[in-house]
Amino acid sequence: MDSVIKNEKEIEIMRGLGKILSSILNDLEKMIKSGIDVWELEDSFLKMCKDYNVIPSCKNYSEGSLPPFPTGLCISINEQAVHCFPVKGTKLKEGDMVNIDTVINFNGLHVDSARCFPVGNINKNNIRLLRTTKNALHNSVLKVKDGVRLGLISNTIQKTVEKEGFNVLKDYAGHGIGYSMHEYPEIPCYGDKNDGPKIKEGMTICIESLVCEGKDDIENVSEWETKMKDDKNFCIFEHTVLVTKNGYEILTN
Repeated sequence: MDSVIKNEKEIEIMRGLGKILSSILNDLEKMIKSGIDVWELEDSFLKMCKDYNVIPSCKNYSEGSLPPFPTGLCISINEQAVHCFPVKGTKLKEGDMVNIDTVINFNGLHVDSARCFPVGNINKNNIRLLRTTKNALHNSVLKVKDGVRLGLISNTIQKTVEKEGFNVLKDYAGHGIGYSMHEYPEIPCYGDKNDGPKIKEGMTICIESLVCEGKDDIENVSEWETKMKDDKNFCIFEHTVLVTKNGYEILTN
């Protein structure tokens, strides 16, 4: 576990990266409107990475027997779930919900963040879904500090979401991050508050609020891409968070 504790130099790099990623997501948000081709978002993202002199970690990322991931951004629209990617010719339309999730790295260190954006005016239920997902991330981050059990973070996400009548994904989770995109520990979106290992000062973790409008059953569309089985909407908010002695620092704020 000590190998996932970051030193000051590593934290400084990740802090700088977090500011860059946050700025990139802000710029992508300005582009989101009805009629835009999602490929324009991918194209702009890759250009921004070049300008900032950072590497888009997802592009060509491979895991196990999976083919290399084709793009720098994960983009999912409405009922599409995790690990979907932008396909040229796919245009956003009024009322859509679009999730953008991505990772960048510099000097071998990574940061990861995700946000869900409305396209124009969305319906009341989607406004509630988006707000609940964001609140679940916010509430769980507030629980972070040295010595806290991971179960408390997971349980906070689950409680916030289920109180509003939505569900959390059970098959995917948040994770540690640093020299690898996915480090120890795994951080589910559900569980008992007294379960799991304790987090330590100096750890950098990705807390993911993975929320679905209906049931949490997922089906694979391709080797990477997934969708909600009931065709109801999916929403994600994620931050890279540094665990401090008395609390936390959001690196991707």
